[in-house]
Amino acid sequence: MGTNDRPSRSKGRLAIATTGALLLSASLAGCAVPMATDCDRAVDAVETCTGASLEEAPYSATCEPSEAAHAREIVAELDRSGCEGEAPAVDSKADNPLCLGTRWDPLRVCRNPPPLGEAPAGEATRHPIVLAHGFNTTTENFWRFHDDIIDALREDGHRLVAGDVPAFNTPQVRAEALAAQVDALIEAGHEKVNLVCFSMGGIDCRYLVSPAGLGYGDRVASVTTISAPHQGTAVADMVIEALEAGDRIGAGDAGRWLLELFGVQASRLYGQDGADVALVAALASMSERGMVDFNATYVDDPRVDYQSWASASYAGGLALPGWRGRLEEACQGRVLTHDFERDVMFAAFVPTAPIVAHGRELRPHDGVSTVEGARWGTFRGCVPADHLDVVGQVNDHRPNRRTGWDYVRFYRNLAFDLAARGL
Repeated sequence: MGTNDRPSRSKGRLAIATTGALLLSASLAGCAVPMATDCDRAVDAVETCTGASLEEAPYSATCEPSEAAHAREIVAELDRSGCEGEAPAVDSKADNPLCLGTRWDPLRVCRNPPPLGEAPAGEATRHPIVLAHGFNTTTENFWRFHDDIIDALREDGHRLVAGDVPAFNTPQVRAEALAAQVDALIEAGHEKVNLVCFSMGGIDCRYLVSPAGLGYGDRVASVTTISAPHQGTAVADMVIEALEAGDRIGAGDAGRWLLELFGVQASRLYGQDGADVALVAALASMSERGMVDFNATYVDDPRVDYQSWASASYAGGLALPGWRGRLEEACQGRVLTHDFERDVMFAAFVPTAPIVAHGRELRPHDGVSTVEGARWGTFRGCVPADHLDVVGQVNDHRPNRRTGWDYVRFYRNLAFDLAARGL
């Protein structure tokens, strides 16, 4: 389809939209800084691109010819991967020259772990599934649920509707659009629906169902939220403050630049007549301050089954000491993982990662939502993915060669689980 090229270009533009991402690009260019030997150059490249210091040199001091050849491959692999830990697609380890007799595998490209989760199997859900997308999303752009997810669920026999709501507005406005799509299913003869809601879509779904909101508890069987900022995201607070400060001093361009953190479309809208009102309102609704009032007002409907999943990712796939304990605590011991291999965060999320993590508190998060903030209702656990990986974007390889994360497998199992519980 025509959108396959668009997401890749959008993600590339998004990656260079922040100072941190520009610095990352500069670091990539710096991966080729000449060193005494090719081995030194490879070590420097890994440390520069990942921000880590290798405790043990992977090569001998003399950098033998075979080691030098491998070192050159490592540098080339880092350049191709953009320091995100993703290698070019290969059919097997034997097809990748990095996996031939090497003992050092900084990108984990030779692991090829099996896909996470059980093999999907089961019956179709009793009620149709409605997918609710997040902020800065349409059914066409790069934040949407990947087409492979939609196709797989339909092939499994589930009745599914890809919800479509305004990309930028409050949960109150977005939920009205979602309600119309639920109403269409009810009018078609379905008793209820299952809502599967990503990111801000989770807030929309809660407003739709809440007795203090649109009161759709009689038409919704379940609400499943995935990486939703139920306690807000600190990045939204930061952007709002920066926009307000920019407006006060007449620095509108600075406001648009900051909005690149949330996507190219948002930055283009800011400053247009009327568009910035809805945009800032959407950000305010996702702020930590805004969600305090939202949670107090829009309570759950006891007739509806609520469950949630969170996601966690790390800049460069690296973490400070104690990371595993913090992750297990935040995930309440429910971590879908192979040996706690960490996901590598998309570069555009890295500059604001310390803000989302609340600085020295080092809260586990996916680049947008913290794990604690994503918990709502029955908490099902954490997956190794950043905020885009959760919906298979942008055109992620599956399973992930580092973690085994398979977004299609995850949603298939989620739907079969709903069916097994009679939903």
